[in-house]
Amino acid sequence: MIKKKLHKMREFKSEMMKVHSSRAKYFANLRRDPYGFKNPTYNWEGENKFVLISSFFYLSGIILFLLWEQYYNVQYITKTVFFVFLFAVFIEVLGKIIFAYVIQKYHVKINYIRKLAIRPWRKLKIYVISIFFVLGGMGTIPVILMLFFLDQMKTILTEWNVIRRRVPILAYAFVSWDRLEDRPYTLRYDMMEDLLRFLVYFPFIVLFGKASIIIMIPNLINEFGDGLAEPVGIRFGKHKYRAKALWHNGKFWNGDFQRSLEGSAMVFLVSIIVLIAYHALFTTNQLIILLLFLPILMTLAEAYSPHTNDGPLLALVGCSFLWMVTQYV
Repeated sequence: MIKKKLHKMREFKSEMMKVHSSRAKYFANLRRDPYGFKNPTYNWEGENKFVLISSFFYLSGIILFLLWEQYYNVQYITKTVFFVFLFAVFIEVLGKIIFAYVIQKYHVKINYIRKLAIRPWRKLKIYVISIFFVLGGMGTIPVILMLFFLDQMKTILTEWNVIRRRVPILAYAFVSWDRLEDRPYTLRYDMMEDLLRFLVYFPFIVLFGKASIIIMIPNLINEFGDGLAEPVGIRFGKHKYRAKALWHNGKFWNGDFQRSLEGSAMVFLVSIIVLIAYHALFTTNQLIILLLFLPILMTLAEAYSPHTNDGPLLALVGCSFLWMVTQYV
């Protein structure tokens, strides 16, 4: 029975991932249409509507927050915060430009660059910046909220197809992030994952602080476990299984994507490594329970979560289980 299932997984073919069937086919597609603007089947109106709604929400948040500061005569978000944030954005865009060149010059797949080079900085920069300013004596929640709003507006201003068509350097930089199988949903997938992840982490941050192990451990598993899962799966994955996207082709829970057992194993392995690294912060009983159950739970969370939206489920499962163990064991 197991042998038959493994054989079926080896034979599994994904419509959305067929671009990876050969390196020659992959890079031929990329050369033909590096920015996705030439494909007549891509419906960019969906992205445009999404951006307009998102822009209204995040700009309203920024304006209301600034008005709140002025009304109560407080200043959590100083000029220094803005300058540091802008510098981080500059470094991110510069990195994307450099790696877009690497992708096209040396034929390195976007998936590898995205997960192993750009993603850790892009996802963690807000965490690092907010920690820096919190340690400097500023309020935790105001800094985190404003940086999140700013980061989402940054994503829109640097990745929205309308702007990329008019600013060639941004279109070129986006090549290093825009996986071929995700087009034209890349921007929407990223922003939805950011929002859902934020909604999961934020209550835990308020309750336990941003540097708490309840936040740190799931973050590390997400960044490194999930970060390795895709490159390992694409390069070495032989046993594949189906994954759906939260939104694809006008429908919820749709699309024909894939993951692999070999890739998912990275989440399991990294979970164990992270727990061992933080072993001194747990009692013996807590550590045993965490080692027995957390790697399995995080691996299943990654396996069953939507394509490109595994971060929120990893956060929910990881933070919740860590809180229960540290609270009741």
